[in-house]
Amino acid sequence: MSGTPQIRSSSPVAGLERGRLTFFEVLAQSVSAVAPSAVMVTLPALVIPEAGRAAIPVFVAAAVLMAAVGYCIGQFATRMVAVSGLYSYTVKGLGPRLGFAGGWSLLIGYAAAAMASTVGAASYLASLLERIGLPAGAATSAVLVGVVGAVALLLMVRGVQLSARIMLGVEAFAIVAASVVLVIAFAVSVRDGDPPSAPTGTGSESAIGFALLLAITSFVGFESAGTVAREAHSPLISVPRAIRWTPVVLAALYVFAATMQLPESAREGVGSLRIVLTLPDTAGSGSAVLSVLMELGITASWFACVMGSTTALSRTLFAMGREGVAPAVVGRAHARFHTPHVALAVAMPVVVVVPVVFLAATGSNRDVLIGLLALSAHGYVLAYILLCVATPAFLRRIGELTRLPLVIGALTATCLVALIVWAAASGIYVAGAMTAVYAVLMLLGGALLAVRVRRAPDVADRIGVYDETVAADLLGRHRPWQVRR
Repeated sequence: MSGTPQIRSSSPVAGLERGRLTFFEVLAQSVSAVAPSAVMVTLPALVIPEAGRAAIPVFVAAAVLMAAVGYCIGQFATRMVAVSGLYSYTVKGLGPRLGFAGGWSLLIGYAAAAMASTVGAASYLASLLERIGLPAGAATSAVLVGVVGAVALLLMVRGVQLSARIMLGVEAFAIVAASVVLVIAFAVSVRDGDPPSAPTGTGSESAIGFALLLAITSFVGFESAGTVAREAHSPLISVPRAIRWTPVVLAALYVFAATMQLPESAREGVGSLRIVLTLPDTAGSGSAVLSVLMELGITASWFACVMGSTTALSRTLFAMGREGVAPAVVGRAHARFHTPHVALAVAMPVVVVVPVVFLAATGSNRDVLIGLLALSAHGYVLAYILLCVATPAFLRRIGELTRLPLVIGALTATCLVALIVWAAASGIYVAGAMTAVYAVLMLLGGALLAVRVRRAPDVADRIGVYDETVAADLLGRHRPWQVRR
Protein backbone atom coordinates (compact mmCIF):
# COMPACT_ATOMS: atom_id res chain seq x y z
CA MET A 1 0.00 0.00 0.00
CA SER A 2 1.41 3.39 -0.96
CA GLY A 3 2.69 5.43 2.00
CA THR A 4 2.81 2.46 4.39
CA PRO A 5 6.06 2.47 6.43
CA GLN A 6 8.41 -0.34 5.50
CA ILE A 7 9.15 -2.79 8.34
CA ARG A 8 12.71 -4.08 8.38
CA SER A 9 13.48 -7.76 8.73
CA SER A 10 16.62 -6.95 10.74
CA SER A 11 17.59 -4.00 12.96
CA PRO A 12 20.53 -1.84 11.82
CA VAL A 13 22.19 -2.65 15.17
CA ALA A 14 21.35 -6.35 15.26
CA GLY A 15 23.90 -8.49 17.06
CA LEU A 16 23.79 -6.72 20.41
CA GLU A 17 21.67 -8.21 23.20
CA ARG A 18 18.11 -6.91 23.35
CA GLY A 19 15.80 -6.20 26.28
CA ARG A 20 17.94 -7.81 29.00
CA LEU A 21 19.00 -5.01 31.34
CA THR A 22 16.81 -3.93 34.25
CA PHE A 23 16.50 -0.29 35.32
CA PHE A 24 19.19 -0.73 37.97
CA GLU A 25 21.56 -2.27 35.43
CA VAL A 26 20.91 0.67 33.09
CA LEU A 27 21.53 3.00 36.02
CA ALA A 28 24.79 1.16 36.67
CA GLN A 29 26.04 2.24 33.23
CA SER A 30 25.47 5.92 34.01
CA VAL A 31 26.87 5.63 37.53
CA SER A 32 29.95 3.63 36.57
CA ALA A 33 30.84 5.98 33.72
CA VAL A 34 30.91 8.80 36.28
CA ALA A 35 32.62 6.85 39.12
CA PRO A 36 31.09 9.03 41.87
CA SER A 37 33.00 7.54 44.80
CA ALA A 38 36.33 8.07 43.03
CA VAL A 39 35.27 11.59 42.08
CA MET A 40 34.25 12.34 45.68
CA VAL A 41 37.82 11.92 46.90
CA THR A 42 39.64 13.15 43.80
CA LEU A 43 37.87 16.04 42.07
CA PRO A 44 37.51 18.30 45.13
CA ALA A 45 41.27 17.99 45.57
CA LEU A 46 41.68 19.31 42.02
CA VAL A 47 38.90 21.92 42.09
CA ILE A 48 39.45 23.48 45.54
CA PRO A 49 42.99 24.76 44.77
CA GLU A 50 41.60 26.64 41.75
CA ALA A 51 38.21 27.76 43.10
CA GLY A 52 39.04 28.26 46.78
CA ARG A 53 35.97 29.18 48.82
CA ALA A 54 33.88 29.13 45.62
CA ALA A 55 34.34 25.33 45.33
CA ILE A 56 30.86 24.42 46.56
CA PRO A 57 29.05 26.97 44.33
CA VAL A 58 31.14 25.64 41.44
CA PHE A 59 29.87 22.08 42.01
CA VAL A 60 26.28 23.36 42.36
CA ALA A 61 26.58 25.30 39.09
CA ALA A 62 27.96 22.23 37.34
CA ALA A 63 25.04 20.17 38.66
CA VAL A 64 22.48 22.67 37.35
CA LEU A 65 24.08 22.67 33.90
CA MET A 66 24.18 18.87 33.77
CA ALA A 67 20.56 18.58 34.92
CA ALA A 68 19.59 20.90 32.05
CA VAL A 69 21.58 18.74 29.62
CA GLY A 70 19.82 15.69 31.05
CA TYR A 71 16.45 17.31 30.34
CA CYS A 72 17.44 17.80 26.70
CA ILE A 73 18.71 14.23 26.39
CA GLY A 74 15.42 12.98 27.80
CA GLN A 75 13.54 14.52 24.87
CA PHE A 76 15.32 12.01 22.61
CA ALA A 77 15.56 9.06 25.00
CA THR A 78 11.77 8.89 25.39
CA ARG A 79 11.31 8.73 21.63
CA MET A 80 14.07 6.51 20.22
CA VAL A 81 16.35 3.60 21.15
CA ALA A 82 19.97 4.25 20.16
CA VAL A 83 23.20 2.34 20.79
CA SER A 84 25.40 5.42 20.47
CA GLY A 85 23.40 7.74 22.69
CA LEU A 86 24.07 11.42 22.06
CA TYR A 87 25.65 10.69 18.68
CA SER A 88 22.44 9.33 17.15
CA TYR A 89 20.33 11.92 18.97
CA THR A 90 22.32 14.83 17.55
CA VAL A 91 22.13 13.43 14.03
CA LYS A 92 18.34 13.39 14.24
CA GLY A 93 18.29 17.07 15.19
CA LEU A 94 21.17 18.65 13.26
CA GLY A 95 21.88 16.28 10.38
CA PRO A 96 24.75 13.90 9.66
CA ARG A 97 27.75 16.25 9.57
CA LEU A 98 27.10 18.15 12.79
CA GLY A 99 25.88 14.88 14.27
CA PHE A 100 29.20 13.26 13.40
CA ALA A 101 31.01 16.18 15.05
CA GLY A 102 29.07 15.45 18.23
CA GLY A 103 29.79 11.74 17.97
CA TRP A 104 33.50 12.24 17.34
CA SER A 105 33.67 14.67 20.25
CA LEU A 106 32.00 12.02 22.43
CA LEU A 107 34.60 9.48 21.34
CA ILE A 108 37.29 11.86 22.59
CA GLY A 109 35.40 12.39 25.83
CA TYR A 110 34.78 8.72 26.50
CA ALA A 111 38.34 7.74 25.58
CA ALA A 112 39.97 10.44 27.73
CA ALA A 113 37.67 9.59 30.65
CA ALA A 114 38.63 5.92 30.38
CA MET A 115 42.32 6.88 30.22
CA ALA A 116 42.00 9.11 33.28
CA SER A 117 40.23 6.28 35.10
CA THR A 118 43.06 3.86 34.40
CA VAL A 119 45.45 6.40 35.94
CA GLY A 120 43.14 6.84 38.94
CA ALA A 121 42.85 3.08 39.47
CA ALA A 122 46.60 2.65 39.07
CA SER A 123 47.29 5.44 41.59
CA TYR A 124 45.19 3.78 44.30
CA LEU A 125 46.54 0.32 43.47
CA ALA A 126 50.06 1.69 43.79
CA SER A 127 49.16 3.15 47.18
CA LEU A 128 47.89 -0.25 48.31
CA LEU A 129 51.01 -2.00 47.06
CA GLU A 130 53.22 0.58 48.76
CA ARG A 131 51.72 -0.51 52.09
CA ILE A 132 53.30 -3.95 51.64
CA GLY A 133 56.67 -2.57 50.61
CA LEU A 134 56.48 -2.53 46.82
CA PRO A 135 57.89 0.60 45.19
CA ALA A 136 55.47 3.25 43.96
CA GLY A 137 56.07 5.68 41.10
CA ALA A 138 55.33 6.32 37.46
CA ALA A 139 56.81 2.97 36.33
CA THR A 140 54.61 1.02 38.75
CA SER A 141 51.57 3.03 37.72
CA ALA A 142 52.29 2.35 34.04
CA VAL A 143 52.34 -1.41 34.63
CA LEU A 144 49.16 -1.23 36.68
CA VAL A 145 47.42 0.76 33.92
CA GLY A 146 48.04 -2.19 31.60
CA VAL A 147 46.69 -4.68 34.13
CA VAL A 148 43.54 -2.60 34.69
CA GLY A 149 42.91 -2.35 30.95
CA ALA A 150 43.35 -6.08 30.35
CA VAL A 151 40.97 -7.14 33.13
CA ALA A 152 38.36 -4.56 32.06
CA LEU A 153 38.50 -5.76 28.45
CA LEU A 154 37.92 -9.37 29.49
CA LEU A 155 34.86 -8.50 31.57
CA MET A 156 33.32 -6.22 28.91
CA VAL A 157 33.67 -8.81 26.16
CA ARG A 158 31.93 -11.39 28.38
CA GLY A 159 28.73 -9.32 28.52
CA VAL A 160 27.18 -6.00 29.48
CA GLN A 161 24.81 -7.52 32.06
CA LEU A 162 27.66 -9.10 34.03
CA SER A 163 29.76 -5.94 33.95
CA ALA A 164 26.74 -3.77 34.91
CA ARG A 165 26.06 -5.82 38.04
CA ILE A 166 29.71 -5.73 39.04
CA MET A 167 29.90 -1.97 38.48
CA LEU A 168 26.80 -1.18 40.56
CA GLY A 169 27.89 -3.35 43.48
CA VAL A 170 31.36 -1.83 43.41
CA GLU A 171 30.03 1.74 43.45
CA ALA A 172 27.63 1.08 46.33
CA PHE A 173 30.47 -0.24 48.48
CA ALA A 174 32.91 2.46 47.42
CA ILE A 175 30.51 5.35 48.11
CA VAL A 176 29.92 4.10 51.66
CA ALA A 177 33.64 3.60 52.28
CA ALA A 178 34.59 7.00 50.88
CA SER A 179 31.85 8.76 52.85
CA VAL A 180 32.97 7.21 56.14
CA VAL A 181 36.59 8.19 55.55
CA LEU A 182 35.66 11.74 54.52
CA VAL A 183 33.53 12.24 57.63
CA ILE A 184 36.30 10.96 59.92
CA ALA A 185 38.92 13.12 58.21
CA PHE A 186 36.66 16.16 58.56
CA ALA A 187 36.01 15.46 62.24
CA VAL A 188 39.73 15.05 62.95
CA SER A 189 40.57 18.29 61.15
CA VAL A 190 37.93 20.24 63.09
CA ARG A 191 39.04 18.62 66.38
CA ASP A 192 42.62 19.65 65.67
CA GLY A 193 41.54 23.26 65.28
CA ASP A 194 41.37 23.65 61.50
CA PRO A 195 38.62 26.03 60.37
CA PRO A 196 35.91 24.37 58.21
CA SER A 197 36.47 26.80 55.37
CA ALA A 198 38.32 26.84 52.09
CA PRO A 199 41.45 28.80 51.19
CA THR A 200 41.24 31.64 48.73
CA GLY A 201 42.43 29.50 45.82
CA THR A 202 44.73 30.79 43.11
CA GLY A 203 43.50 34.33 43.47
CA SER A 204 42.44 34.53 39.83
CA GLU A 205 38.75 34.78 39.03
CA SER A 206 39.45 33.37 35.59
CA ALA A 207 40.72 30.18 37.25
CA ILE A 208 37.16 29.52 38.41
CA GLY A 209 36.24 28.89 34.77
CA PHE A 210 38.78 26.07 34.63
CA ALA A 211 37.58 24.83 38.04
CA LEU A 212 34.02 24.72 36.69
CA LEU A 213 35.20 22.77 33.66
CA LEU A 214 36.89 20.28 36.01
CA ALA A 215 33.73 20.12 38.14
CA ILE A 216 31.72 19.23 35.04
CA THR A 217 34.02 16.23 34.54
CA SER A 218 32.61 14.89 37.81
CA PHE A 219 29.23 14.54 36.05
CA VAL A 220 30.15 13.63 32.49
CA GLY A 221 29.22 10.12 31.50
CA PHE A 222 25.82 10.27 33.19
CA GLU A 223 24.24 10.29 29.73
CA SER A 224 25.88 6.99 28.75
CA ALA A 225 22.78 5.03 29.79
CA GLY A 226 21.62 5.91 26.27
CA THR A 227 24.36 3.70 24.81
CA VAL A 228 22.81 0.55 26.32
CA ALA A 229 19.22 1.37 25.32
CA ARG A 230 19.12 -1.51 22.83
CA GLU A 231 20.10 -3.88 25.64
CA ALA A 232 17.63 -2.42 28.17
CA HIS A 233 14.19 -3.65 29.11
CA SER A 234 11.59 -0.87 28.65
CA PRO A 235 14.29 1.49 27.28
CA LEU A 236 11.95 4.44 26.72
CA ILE A 237 11.34 4.52 30.47
CA SER A 238 14.52 3.20 32.10
CA VAL A 239 17.03 5.25 30.08
CA PRO A 240 15.39 8.70 30.59
CA ARG A 241 14.85 7.93 34.28
CA ALA A 242 18.52 7.04 34.81
CA ILE A 243 19.66 10.15 32.93
CA ARG A 244 17.23 12.41 34.80
CA TRP A 245 18.12 11.40 38.35
CA THR A 246 21.85 10.70 38.15
CA PRO A 247 22.97 14.39 38.15
CA VAL A 248 20.73 15.17 41.13
CA VAL A 249 22.15 12.38 43.28
CA LEU A 250 25.71 13.16 42.16
CA ALA A 251 25.30 16.82 43.13
CA ALA A 252 24.43 15.85 46.71
CA LEU A 253 27.45 13.53 46.93
CA TYR A 254 29.91 16.07 45.52
CA VAL A 255 28.78 19.00 47.67
CA PHE A 256 29.10 16.73 50.70
CA ALA A 257 32.57 15.57 49.63
CA ALA A 258 33.82 19.11 48.92
CA THR A 259 32.56 20.29 52.31
CA MET A 260 34.39 17.45 54.05
CA GLN A 261 37.68 18.30 52.32
CA LEU A 262 37.70 22.06 52.95
CA PRO A 263 39.49 21.84 56.33
CA GLU A 264 42.29 19.70 54.88
CA SER A 265 42.75 22.22 52.08
CA ALA A 266 42.94 25.07 54.59
CA ARG A 267 45.54 23.19 56.62
CA GLU A 268 47.74 21.79 53.84
CA GLY A 269 47.65 24.81 51.55
CA VAL A 270 46.61 25.50 48.00
CA GLY A 271 47.66 22.92 45.44
CA SER A 272 48.90 20.37 47.98
CA LEU A 273 45.87 18.09 48.23
CA ARG A 274 46.76 14.62 46.98
CA ILE A 275 44.67 12.66 44.54
CA VAL A 276 44.99 9.63 46.84
CA LEU A 277 43.10 10.41 50.04
CA THR A 278 44.19 8.87 53.37
CA LEU A 279 43.12 9.42 56.92
CA PRO A 280 45.28 11.60 59.21
CA ASP A 281 47.55 9.72 61.63
CA THR A 282 45.61 11.31 64.50
CA ALA A 283 42.40 9.60 63.43
CA GLY A 284 43.05 6.65 65.75
CA SER A 285 44.26 3.09 65.68
CA GLY A 286 41.67 2.01 63.13
CA SER A 287 42.64 4.66 60.57
CA ALA A 288 44.95 2.33 58.62
CA VAL A 289 42.22 -0.30 58.24
CA LEU A 290 39.67 2.30 57.12
CA SER A 291 42.15 3.80 54.66
CA VAL A 292 42.83 0.39 53.14
CA LEU A 293 39.09 -0.28 52.80
CA MET A 294 38.59 3.08 51.14
CA GLU A 295 41.53 2.58 48.79
CA LEU A 296 40.12 -0.78 47.76
CA GLY A 297 36.73 0.82 47.15
CA ILE A 298 38.08 3.76 45.16
CA THR A 299 40.34 1.48 43.12
CA ALA A 300 37.27 -0.56 42.24
CA SER A 301 35.33 2.64 41.47
CA TRP A 302 37.98 3.88 39.04
CA PHE A 303 37.99 0.40 37.52
CA ALA A 304 34.21 0.56 37.10
CA CYS A 305 34.63 3.92 35.37
CA VAL A 306 37.10 2.36 32.94
CA MET A 307 34.45 -0.21 32.03
CA GLY A 308 31.60 2.31 31.92
CA SER A 309 33.44 4.80 29.72
CA THR A 310 34.84 2.12 27.42
CA THR A 311 31.41 0.47 27.13
CA ALA A 312 29.98 3.76 25.86
CA LEU A 313 33.03 4.30 23.63
CA SER A 314 32.76 0.84 22.07
CA ARG A 315 29.05 1.19 21.30
CA THR A 316 29.61 4.52 19.59
CA LEU A 317 32.36 2.92 17.51
CA PHE A 318 30.05 -0.04 16.84
CA ALA A 319 27.38 2.32 15.47
CA MET A 320 29.95 4.08 13.28
CA GLY A 321 31.04 0.71 11.92
CA ARG A 322 27.45 -0.18 11.03
CA GLU A 323 27.05 3.18 9.28
CA GLY A 324 30.24 2.84 7.26
CA VAL A 325 31.90 5.85 8.88
CA ALA A 326 34.37 3.50 10.56
CA PRO A 327 35.61 0.23 9.02
CA ALA A 328 32.81 -2.35 8.86
CA VAL A 329 34.73 -4.79 11.06
CA VAL A 330 34.25 -2.42 14.02
CA GLY A 331 30.50 -2.99 13.69
CA ARG A 332 30.72 -6.72 14.36
CA ALA A 333 29.19 -8.26 17.49
CA HIS A 334 30.40 -11.39 19.30
CA ALA A 335 28.35 -14.41 18.25
CA ARG A 336 28.14 -15.80 21.79
CA PHE A 337 28.31 -12.81 24.13
CA HIS A 338 26.52 -10.28 21.87
CA THR A 339 29.02 -7.52 22.67
CA PRO A 340 30.94 -5.23 20.26
CA HIS A 341 34.15 -7.19 20.82
CA VAL A 342 36.03 -5.76 17.83
CA ALA A 343 35.31 -2.17 18.88
CA LEU A 344 36.45 -3.05 22.40
CA ALA A 345 39.63 -4.65 21.09
CA VAL A 346 40.35 -1.53 19.02
CA ALA A 347 39.61 0.95 21.82
CA MET A 348 41.31 -0.63 24.82
CA PRO A 349 44.94 -0.55 23.55
CA VAL A 350 44.56 3.20 22.93
CA VAL A 351 43.02 3.67 26.39
CA VAL A 352 46.05 1.96 27.93
CA VAL A 353 48.94 3.18 25.78
CA VAL A 354 48.22 6.94 25.87
CA PRO A 355 48.33 7.33 29.68
CA VAL A 356 51.41 5.10 29.86
CA VAL A 357 53.19 7.43 27.43
CA PHE A 358 52.05 10.50 29.40
CA LEU A 359 53.24 8.93 32.66
CA ALA A 360 56.63 8.22 31.12
CA ALA A 361 56.88 11.79 29.85
CA THR A 362 55.75 13.62 33.01
CA GLY A 363 56.36 11.20 35.88
CA SER A 364 53.33 12.72 37.65
CA ASN A 365 50.05 10.87 38.14
CA ARG A 366 48.37 14.11 39.17
CA ASP A 367 49.40 16.05 36.05
CA VAL A 368 48.36 13.21 33.75
CA LEU A 369 45.01 12.87 35.53
CA ILE A 370 44.26 16.61 35.32
CA GLY A 371 45.25 16.77 31.66
CA LEU A 372 43.13 13.78 30.65
CA LEU A 373 40.14 15.03 32.64
CA ALA A 374 40.41 18.44 30.96
CA LEU A 375 40.56 16.79 27.52
CA SER A 376 37.59 14.62 28.41
CA ALA A 377 35.61 17.67 29.53
CA HIS A 378 36.18 19.36 26.16
CA GLY A 379 34.88 16.29 24.33
CA TYR A 380 31.77 15.97 26.44
CA VAL A 381 30.97 19.68 26.54
CA LEU A 382 30.92 20.15 22.76
CA ALA A 383 28.74 17.06 22.43
CA TYR A 384 26.40 18.51 25.06
CA ILE A 385 26.29 21.86 23.27
CA LEU A 386 25.32 20.24 19.97
CA LEU A 387 22.76 18.04 21.73
CA CYS A 388 21.12 21.07 23.37
CA VAL A 389 20.93 22.85 20.00
CA ALA A 390 19.59 19.68 18.38
CA THR A 391 16.76 19.29 20.91
CA PRO A 392 14.41 22.06 19.67
CA ALA A 393 15.37 21.28 16.06
CA PHE A 394 14.40 17.63 16.52
CA LEU A 395 11.14 18.42 18.31
CA ARG A 396 10.21 20.95 15.64
CA ARG A 397 10.91 18.37 12.94
CA ILE A 398 8.47 15.88 14.50
CA GLY A 399 5.89 18.57 15.34
CA GLU A 400 6.27 18.43 19.14
CA LEU A 401 8.23 21.60 19.95
CA THR A 402 7.08 23.60 22.98
CA ARG A 403 8.55 26.65 24.69
CA LEU A 404 10.30 24.89 27.61
CA PRO A 405 12.73 22.68 25.62
CA LEU A 406 13.45 25.62 23.31
CA VAL A 407 14.41 27.88 26.24
CA ILE A 408 16.34 25.22 28.17
CA GLY A 409 18.21 24.04 25.08
CA ALA A 410 19.24 27.55 24.01
CA LEU A 411 20.28 28.73 27.48
CA THR A 412 22.23 25.59 28.30
CA ALA A 413 24.11 25.64 25.00
CA THR A 414 24.99 29.32 25.51
CA CYS A 415 26.27 28.70 29.05
CA LEU A 416 28.42 25.77 27.93
CA VAL A 417 29.95 27.79 25.08
CA ALA A 418 30.78 30.57 27.55
CA LEU A 419 32.34 28.01 29.89
CA ILE A 420 34.69 26.64 27.23
CA VAL A 421 35.84 30.17 26.34
CA TRP A 422 36.26 31.05 30.03
CA ALA A 423 38.31 27.93 30.76
CA ALA A 424 40.51 28.33 27.67
CA ALA A 425 41.23 31.97 28.64
CA SER A 426 42.06 31.10 32.26
CA GLY A 427 45.81 31.28 31.70
CA ILE A 428 46.31 27.82 33.23
CA TYR A 429 48.76 25.89 31.06
CA VAL A 430 46.94 22.57 31.07
CA ALA A 431 43.65 24.24 30.09
CA GLY A 432 45.16 25.86 27.01
CA ALA A 433 47.20 22.78 26.10
CA MET A 434 44.20 20.46 26.26
CA THR A 435 42.09 22.90 24.23
CA ALA A 436 44.76 22.77 21.52
CA VAL A 437 44.96 18.95 21.64
CA TYR A 438 41.19 18.72 21.44
CA ALA A 439 41.08 21.08 18.45
CA VAL A 440 43.65 18.96 16.59
CA LEU A 441 41.70 15.76 17.29
CA MET A 442 38.48 17.34 16.06
CA LEU A 443 40.17 18.45 12.83
CA LEU A 444 41.44 14.89 12.40
CA GLY A 445 37.90 13.58 12.77
CA GLY A 446 36.64 16.03 10.17
CA ALA A 447 39.33 14.93 7.76
CA LEU A 448 38.47 11.25 8.28
CA LEU A 449 34.79 11.92 7.57
CA ALA A 450 35.67 13.86 4.43
CA VAL A 451 37.76 10.94 3.16
CA ARG A 452 34.99 8.42 3.89
CA VAL A 453 32.32 10.55 2.18
CA ARG A 454 34.53 11.06 -0.88
CA ARG A 455 35.05 7.31 -1.23
CA ALA A 456 31.41 6.42 -0.46
CA PRO A 457 29.03 9.40 -0.84
CA ASP A 458 26.09 7.48 0.62
CA VAL A 459 27.85 7.18 4.01
CA ALA A 460 26.42 10.52 5.12
CA ASP A 461 22.88 9.24 4.57
CA ARG A 462 23.52 6.25 6.86
CA ILE A 463 24.86 8.25 9.83
CA GLY A 464 22.70 8.06 12.95
CA VAL A 465 21.58 4.41 13.09
CA TYR A 466 19.35 3.31 15.95
CA ASP A 467 17.34 0.24 16.95
CA GLU A 468 14.31 0.16 14.67
CA THR A 469 11.17 -1.93 14.88
CA VAL A 470 11.51 -5.17 12.89
CA ALA A 471 8.94 -7.64 11.61
CA ALA A 472 9.55 -10.08 14.48
CA ASP A 473 8.62 -7.37 16.99
CA LEU A 474 5.06 -7.30 15.66
CA LEU A 475 4.65 -10.92 16.76
CA GLY A 476 6.98 -10.97 19.75
CA ARG A 477 6.98 -9.41 23.20
CA HIS A 478 9.67 -6.75 22.70
CA ARG A 479 7.58 -3.66 21.91
CA PRO A 480 9.36 -0.60 23.32
CA TRP A 481 6.90 1.80 21.68
CA GLN A 482 4.19 0.55 24.06
CA VAL A 483 5.99 1.90 27.13
CA ARG A 484 6.56 5.44 25.90
CA ARG A 485 5.63 8.03 28.52
